[in-house]
Amino acid sequence: MAARCTHPCCQLQITSFLPTHRWQTNYKPASIVASSKRNSHDKKLEQQQITLQSQLSRALSPLFATTILVTTAAPLLAALAENVRVEDVTSSTLRAGLEAANEGRLDAAEKFFKAYLAQEDPSSASGFSNLGNVHLQQGKTQLALEDFTKAVDLAPEAAVPRLNRSIAYEQLGVDEEKQGRETAAADYYKKALADCDAATAADPKEFAAWFDKGNVQMRVGDYTGALESYNKAADLAAIPGYRLRAATLQYQTGDIAKAKQTMRGIIRKNSNYAEARAALAAVNWAEGNVDVAEELLASAEDLDGALWKDLNEVREMTRWPPALYDAYSRLLKVIP
Repeated sequence: MAARCTHPCCQLQITSFLPTHRWQTNYKPASIVASSKRNSHDKKLEQQQITLQSQLSRALSPLFATTILVTTAAPLLAALAENVRVEDVTSSTLRAGLEAANEGRLDAAEKFFKAYLAQEDPSSASGFSNLGNVHLQQGKTQLALEDFTKAVDLAPEAAVPRLNRSIAYEQLGVDEEKQGRETAAADYYKKALADCDAATAADPKEFAAWFDKGNVQMRVGDYTGALESYNKAADLAAIPGYRLRAATLQYQTGDIAKAKQTMRGIIRKNSNYAEARAALAAVNWAEGNVDVAEELLASAEDLDGALWKDLNEVREMTRWPPALYDAYSRLLKVIP
């Protein structure tokens, strides 16, 4: 049995945070809102996504409001008016697969999607895209890539299959990088970026694609490009986590005043967002604002406990650029 995928995009969560891959009912470009869990704190952003979604459309079913979040990653709410509710899906097999996937019953979802493709619609791009999402969640990344490629071949003009495939390419790049195969990793990241570009070209409002592009650009050290991508994602979707990613890169690229302004704005609107408080604490510490930094870190701990005092834990649950991690590590060395 393949190991469960540890890529932040691919950890299943019922309520989610940062974006990415989508479950498909058809290509109008319809989708059930979905994204990939980036880390343990992505739950807050996932809830923010759900809040935004409910504001945009009260007609969505409870399942439609469920996300499988974004790392990494995750992604989402693009083209909501074109989305189709689960109960409106005419195929009982496809509907059962979508329901199983939303409930985290991945083995069952895999069987339903395979049956749908074998018995009802062998040329369904959405069927292959859904099957790929299941395989990605199961840690079967190569199988997921094959599924997404079939979906892309069947619906070359659709944004979502490209978005989903970009996540598979990114995961394969991460796997290669862990094995020290930098050239192979770089090739996968290049392919992931190409798919993100194709997705945004097909649907410029597909904010999950902009977000995932930023994630891959972070992987390759293109911080200026990642900042631009995250800003586009945040402009398209009012998700605080997207804006925080941009703020961390404002700090990385030297626009410290703007980073502080953005982080303060996020906290003002989302007072319980511990990660934003921790990030702003690091920025203030680096500038010598010791009292402010200590107060912000203490407030982050009040919200989430002592995990913000463990640098390894922080690295596991966030995706910050190097300069911010450096500032935060120096902060933790002097605050007991």
